[in-house]
Amino acid sequence: MEILNRYAQYSILLIDDDEEICDLIKAYIGRMDSIKNMIVVHDGQSAVAKLRNQKFDLILLDMVMPRKTGYDLLTEFEADKLNINSVDKVLAMSGSMDKDIFTIATHHGVRNFLIKPFDEDIFLQKISKILPVKAS
Repeated sequence: MEILNRYAQYSILLIDDDEEICDLIKAYIGRMDSIKNMIVVHDGQSAVAKLRNQKFDLILLDMVMPRKTGYDLLTEFEADKLNINSVDKVLAMSGSMDKDIFTIATHHGVRNFLIKPFDEDIFLQKISKILPVKAS
């Protein structure tokens, strides 16, 4: 796929407690061989530490996690306590995007959602809507 190699300037933070989902996303991102860097953390508390020290172009955020949830992180994004350019760069993920999850996330400004499970094509479509594709 041509889209796979057109994101050279981007860094990604993946925040998800599900090891299988992380492995799947790492495989998809791994095929995007020109991604600058991707960091994986498995809970919201660890995400806060990363977001205090580094900016990311895309944040893949699981909404339900231990220690600090995706909702907690959205509140901190909103309060500008963390190093984030825009909540538009957040892709909220959940195994069930029920009305409560959707309502809370949209209340915090999230406009990008991914329902688990997903395949590589769906994942790449979501990514391409958030990150501008680099000109060839």
